[in-house]
Amino acid sequence: MHKEVSVSAPTPRMRHQGGTIRLRIVVVLATLAMLAAGCGDDGGSGNQAAVGTTAPAGTCEGQQLASMTPATLILDFLPNPVHIAIYQGLATGTYKGANIDLKVQTPTSTSDTLRLLATDRADFGIVSLLDFLTSYQQRQPITAFMALEQRPLGSLLALEKSGIASPKQLEGQLVGVTGVPSDLAAVKSMVTYDGGDASKVKTVTIGFNAVQNLISGKVKAAVGFWNAEGVQLQQQQPTKVFKLDEFGAPPYPELVAFARNQTLQSNPALVCAFVKATVDGYKSATANPDQALQNLADQAEGLALSDARPQYEALKPIYQADAPVYGRIDLKVLGDYLTWAKQAKILDLSDDPAKFATDKFLPSA
Repeated sequence: MHKEVSVSAPTPRMRHQGGTIRLRIVVVLATLAMLAAGCGDDGGSGNQAAVGTTAPAGTCEGQQLASMTPATLILDFLPNPVHIAIYQGLATGTYKGANIDLKVQTPTSTSDTLRLLATDRADFGIVSLLDFLTSYQQRQPITAFMALEQRPLGSLLALEKSGIASPKQLEGQLVGVTGVPSDLAAVKSMVTYDGGDASKVKTVTIGFNAVQNLISGKVKAAVGFWNAEGVQLQQQQPTKVFKLDEFGAPPYPELVAFARNQTLQSNPALVCAFVKATVDGYKSATANPDQALQNLADQAEGLALSDARPQYEALKPIYQADAPVYGRIDLKVLGDYLTWAKQAKILDLSDDPAKFATDKFLPSA
């Protein structure tokens, strides 16, 4: 049973710890198995909707909500600087101005986002690209329509004093992984891309304790998010950060906003309004970062401003990066991601990205 949780009251299972933000969905496969067994209908119609949707050109031309409309957004995890556009939009009224009464929920567990969208109990969700594609592969009728940033956040982390200057030097060394299967695949992919022999890398499961294990010297390197654990480590000791997209992975977005196909098809005005309000929130945040960070910290219990600020600075170059507009979904990059993920044995999916993603709801540059 889903328990609604206010953004100001995270559950004990999901706490900010030293500024570390976990974004992975660990139990997604069990949830997807449940949905595939019969809980994945779209909108309660009893009929499986066609997987994927392509919005027509000019989707948002003339689209406008006539009156205040309630909508629910389920985050991927606890509020953090990745979500700064959303929280700045809430604080400055961009959603209200677009006639959206937006309710943002923190999931009670990391599987909630996909489950609540699949069972028609939320309008929008945010998840990692990998988790979104895994759900799509299980024939959930969903489409990604916006990116929260333009680069992957995964990385290998090592203290400078370890002497590890590149992933190939991890041959014969002990590397900490969280226990998520894609970690092992990513480590092997990065070491191989760097010219090393991935079979010679030793791994140990350390859960989500990369910082502690690196500082204590228990591992030579560890998998972690460079915007979270990477930032935390660098505040304590000089750190080497090896980012996924610098060692073979394409520049894909870590997190995407998505909705059920039925929502995109039956209420495009709501989607257009949500996207525009979020883009406006991002513009406001970049124009007033100090106020935006304060607004975020005020609404995210357990997130200290002192932790949020360096994470924001780390993310600032990649929120929009070289995209013409904040939030862009680049279908070519998604195709490149599928190719890389298949080669790295992370995900075996070869569909045309136009079947599961669209950029038609974004404003022009």
